[in-house]
Amino acid sequence: VAGIGAQYGWEVTYRPKSICALKGSTVIMDCDYLYPEGHTVKKTFWIKSLPPAAGVEPPDLLVDPEYRDRVQYLRNKQHDCRLSLRDVRESDQSKYYFRFITDKGVQYQGTDGVNLSVTGLQVEGPERVMEGDKVTLTCKTTCRLTDRTSFTWYRNGAALSSSTEQLYLQSVSREDAGRYSCAVLHQNLHSPEVTLNVRYPPKSVSVSISPSGEIVEGGSVTLTCSSDGNPPVEYTWYKGSSSVATGETFTLNKISSVNSGEYKCRSSNKHGEKYSDTVTLNVLWNPSVTLYVIGGVVVGGVGLILLHLFINQYHPLCCPLYYFLKSQENINSSVEVEATSNDPPADAANQDDGLYSRVELLRPQKSRTEECSAVSHEEVQYSTIQHHHVQQVEKTGGEDDVQYASVSFSCTTPDYR
Repeated sequence: VAGIGAQYGWEVTYRPKSICALKGSTVIMDCDYLYPEGHTVKKTFWIKSLPPAAGVEPPDLLVDPEYRDRVQYLRNKQHDCRLSLRDVRESDQSKYYFRFITDKGVQYQGTDGVNLSVTGLQVEGPERVMEGDKVTLTCKTTCRLTDRTSFTWYRNGAALSSSTEQLYLQSVSREDAGRYSCAVLHQNLHSPEVTLNVRYPPKSVSVSISPSGEIVEGGSVTLTCSSDGNPPVEYTWYKGSSSVATGETFTLNKISSVNSGEYKCRSSNKHGEKYSDTVTLNVLWNPSVTLYVIGGVVVGGVGLILLHLFINQYHPLCCPLYYFLKSQENINSSVEVEATSNDPPADAANQDDGLYSRVELLRPQKSRTEECSAVSHEEVQYSTIQHHHVQQVEKTGGEDDVQYASVSFSCTTPDYR
């Protein structure tokens, strides 16, 4: 239309002409308009610029399905043409114009419009750092935000004290590791979380023993090594200075005295290694023995005596025999252990080296039936031990050491046997 323009009194002024808004925020496009006298404004509305190839007139935002629930025209005075757009989306990025139509059919929108850019928040910083490094995290946008903005920083969902677009960590530690995000103060607009990975050598290496308390032969024990490190640590077990196993736990089954000793573990990763304190494993002898087999025969109580005799001679942990076998009152039975040999009896000086070839169970004189019946209903106990020795003699080639040649019992009934 001829005579349209600012010099003729037609004008639309936009403030500002360019806006950078955060995705999800609300923006205000401010403007006012003028027209010459003699015209009456019949309609005002906002439109979104469309590519020329569209070939159609852009619709009023109030009726556009993508905008009608999110826009509002704000008119608080004459010639006011402000627009509010909430929940800004990336698809909203475009140029917007205000247009009015007069009673004489004149449409005017000015020449500038408002250019809207949409951005999100993004945390920028190193992904991996070493403990002790200085680290700066920045809350970034793809365009400079139009409104003056204060930020809030979060670590693992908890707010931090910083309110600027940069977060400074002067000397990072393992406690600083975690998920970081930034947000606009007083708005529920958060960046995606990024993970700060703080690397450090092994720390706090310790060993625990299970079960606790005394460790007895034949049982099992598990040693567990605990440590902290990033990247994850690897474990190596040592007995003394020798490597014996790898892994977080070290289990010893059917443990024996040979497993006694000092143990420790080494925790290591690519940034260093650290040893635990030494723990001492003391395996105790287990004396709980009830049945023994001698020459293929299960002997029970007598076997117990024979085994104790054997252990007393060869096992340094065993007590003397007379400590285990004490007199029992009112028991008229005895065990006599004799050493038989063709040589003369040993003298007192050689009594520590006796070997045993015959064991007899002696009971009071009863009939065979009475004796065996009594034995089958009571436990055999032992009241005296007669310990005879033989003198050490020189053996001819091929002779074997005879220790236990026979076990004789006075009853032969099935129950007694």
